[in-house]
Amino acid sequence: MPVYDADSMNITAAGVDRIAEDFRAARDRLRGHEGENPFGEVEDRDDPEQAADAIGSFASGMRAEFDAATHLMTAASSALRDAVRAMSEADAVAADNLTLREV
Repeated sequence: MPVYDADSMNITAAGVDRIAEDFRAARDRLRGHEGENPFGEVEDRDDPEQAADAIGSFASGMRAEFDAATHLMTAASSALRDAVRAMSEADAVAADNLTLREV
């Protein structure tokens, strides 16, 4: 039967929380098109905003990916903490139900 270490699981949950925070910070640093066209004169004369729109669309998609990753990390951290809580409760019930018998 596997042995579970609640302290290690809580430490891991805290590490997963830090990963979620890193994803949030990375999302906040992600910028779309600002200022001059980063591609210089490479533009479509009929649609001069095409490059900026492409960058904006890419940035929007990446923000959605960072949001999804943050959500998954937060869920994983919560699942670890819920598991620790359930194990602790089960251990407490098992300890309470133990009966000392003389052999």
